[in-house]
Order: sequence, then C-alpha cells, then structure tokens
Amino acid sequence: MTPADSFVEIHGARSIRSLLRLLARSALFTMLAAVGVHAQAAEICTVASGATLSFGTVVALASTGNVSANSGTSFWVNCHAATLPPTLHSASTRTLVSGAHALPFQLSVVSAGGTELPTTSPGTTLGIVRNGTNQTVPLYGRITPTDFKSLPSGFYSTSITLTVEY
Repeated sequence: MTPADSFVEIHGARSIRSLLRLLARSALFTMLAAVGVHAQAAEICTVASGATLSFGTVVALASTGNVSANSGTSFWVNCHAATLPPTLHSASTRTLVSGAHALPFQLSVVSAGGTELPTTSPGTTLGIVRNGTNQTVPLYGRITPTDFKSLPSGFYSTSITLTVEY
C-alpha cells in the first residue's frame, strides 16, 4: 500500500483513489499536495449504552437516621487518537421516583459520594486512553441519609441520559 492509498482509504472514495494513484505516479501529485489537497480522519468515539445503576433493597426506618446507599456500574467509551479528550455530563434530573414520591441521588465518575458529575458541558474529562479500544468508565451513584426522610416502601426508578462530548 502506498501513502496515496492510505491517504484515500480514509475517505473510502474509489474514484478519488484511482485518480490519486495515477497522480502519485507523476510529478503532478507533488504539485497537487502543495496547493492544500489533504484528508483528515473522522474524529470518532463510540459509547456502550444500557448501564444499570442499582441501589438494591434499602431499609430506612425512622429509628435508623444514618442510612446511605451506594452503587456502582460502568460503561465503555472507545475513542480514536484524533479525538479531543472526551468529557461526560448529564443534564437529566437525578431523582428516583415511585408514584408521587421522589428520592434524589448523586452521580460521580470518581467514587460514590465523590465529585458530582456536572449537569452541563464541558463536563468531567474522562481519563481514558484514546487508541481505538474499549476503555471502561466507572459510574457511581449515592443516596444520602437525609434524602431517605420518611419515604414509603416501593420501587424507585428513573432513566438518565449521559452525554459524552469529544
């Protein structure tokens, strides 16, 4: 494979590849490159979706005021070297709901109860290697003792959207 072939493979255009092969074999290719003909790889990241953060069964009795629950999960992000370091944020409301009852929770990529995940861009920079392989990103949730209050038993749930920018 010649440099001209890999140059065009990025775009995947068959007619351009044939033209550049022809030009690469002549002095015209050098002149064409000198006037700014170039290609750039697309900046690509892929993200696995569907991570589940589950706090499990929590017993919060009036007699146990110091109750907290932590949970963790992970998902993966796969970015190529040409991308900027990816960031993560979530503008979703962070409240578990059961009927008319609401239970707020916190999100972090540091640790349970760690620095709160921002709700707006630019978000938290993900310290992943950008080499085209799946990189694990942890996600932690925490419900604080004061948020349990005197909520009734039930199944509390919600869906959130995480935004990865690069």
